[in-house]
Amino acid sequence: MANELIKEKIVLDQRAYEEITQILLEGDIIVPDTKPDMAIILQSDAQVSIERTEILTDKVNVVGKLYIEVLYLARGDEKRVHNISLVSPVDEFINIEGITGDMLTLVKPDIINLDFRMINDRKIGYKAIAQLSVSAQRAQVFEIVVDIEDLPQNQQLKTQLSLNKSVAHKSDKFVIKDQIAVPPGKSNIREMLQLGIQVANQDVRVQNGRVNVYGDLLITTLYRGFDDESILEFMEHELPFNGHIEMTDCKEDMFADCTFSLSDHQVEIMADEDGEERIIEIDAALNIHCKVSAMTNIEVLEDAHIVNRHLEISRTPIRYHKLIGRNKNQSTIKEVVSLDEGSPDILQVFKVKGKVTTDEVTIISDKVIVEGVIDADILYIAGSDDMPLYSHKAIIPFRQIIDMKGAMPDMLVNLSANVEHVGFNMLSGREVETRFLVSLNASVSTAMEASLISDIVVGDMDRTELDKMPSITLYVVQKGDTLWKIAKEYNTSIGELSAINDIEEPDRIMPGQKLLIIKKSA
Repeated sequence: MANELIKEKIVLDQRAYEEITQILLEGDIIVPDTKPDMAIILQSDAQVSIERTEILTDKVNVVGKLYIEVLYLARGDEKRVHNISLVSPVDEFINIEGITGDMLTLVKPDIINLDFRMINDRKIGYKAIAQLSVSAQRAQVFEIVVDIEDLPQNQQLKTQLSLNKSVAHKSDKFVIKDQIAVPPGKSNIREMLQLGIQVANQDVRVQNGRVNVYGDLLITTLYRGFDDESILEFMEHELPFNGHIEMTDCKEDMFADCTFSLSDHQVEIMADEDGEERIIEIDAALNIHCKVSAMTNIEVLEDAHIVNRHLEISRTPIRYHKLIGRNKNQSTIKEVVSLDEGSPDILQVFKVKGKVTTDEVTIISDKVIVEGVIDADILYIAGSDDMPLYSHKAIIPFRQIIDMKGAMPDMLVNLSANVEHVGFNMLSGREVETRFLVSLNASVSTAMEASLISDIVVGDMDRTELDKMPSITLYVVQKGDTLWKIAKEYNTSIGELSAINDIEEPDRIMPGQKLLIIKKSA
């Protein structure tokens, strides 16, 4: 055709797969020769970290580590608390039919069940069920007609397409190496019993060519001191971190969705300047994956016509998600936890930790409602000679509302939930007031479909059809008519219709209005 088609490439992330699978991780933990026999298990914890994923045909290879920490009470009259730990490699294949290497795949791990069994006083058998949430996206490129060169604009019908356009994806690893010191008034470190690391207060900011990331490592440490082996010490520290990920195509008006996960960590007890073991060196590796997107409005060609010519229009159907809104909600969930009858009295609370599980996420008009529970674990010194340290577990329900303008019940919501901070007060020997600062990050989108023009072939108009048209037509405007629509149907132009009918504003015609249409000869 004489008029060249102007095309533009649109890159859209298409959800290819979303699958949740479970894997069983089991084995034995042997008490080291340097530690005493076990009497009972006091507390246990496990975490899975993902170091890398490899996409093969119809399967995903997940490589990482399983970290297990166990506190136990030793046999003997002293009844001291000791710990044993295990780092076990994870190398699993997940079968997903149709998945290919060109897809962007994310795997989020979570331990949903953990079971320990004392085989004897030197060996523990463990079974951990890890839930792996696998999501795969494929970047699809569509070449869409946006204009026809040299064809008058009044013979082209344009429409605005509002897209959440994917700009860039990138994964990076941050190494955080720092030292924490035992505060004054606490004993030197004899034996590390438990060290927990949590990523909290994550924040991201997009700048030109980069994404800045910020956050804190919340570190809790339980150890046995030198002054009195029967006394346990507990301390908390925050290690702030920041850095950036180079992403060339990023602009300040874009937004980023990033996931933070601890992939590995090492700790070492060191001597301070006075030669006393009061320093803990932390060496942690943090995996960060960022997806940068931009809200963009693209004007595309919806239809076209040329007088006395036939247009063979090819269309490509596309599906995409239109972002409605994003919002972050932080709220404190308070609950007084009472011990059950079988639990010993509390002398001192060491720490409270919590994990958020969302049970139901629903959307009503302009709001997202989140319901779930916090799995709380209270570690305390007990008023019992037989049980000096005790762990009490509780389930705390919550319901939170996130304001989201424009949200409707049939839309899609993406939610992440984390406990950012935990506070507590011991009210009595049987009650603890807990405070969990829960952060909820939500984005709402709606599924959209469009049929966009991918090609136009221009040919001669069928002479028979042209001859069937009357020379003069008196047309009565119907509801929903536009001058463009009428001009195309009757093989004329908006300019001709406007001139013959003295129409000064072509965009304003009224139902019942009469238009004189004169046939255009070939």
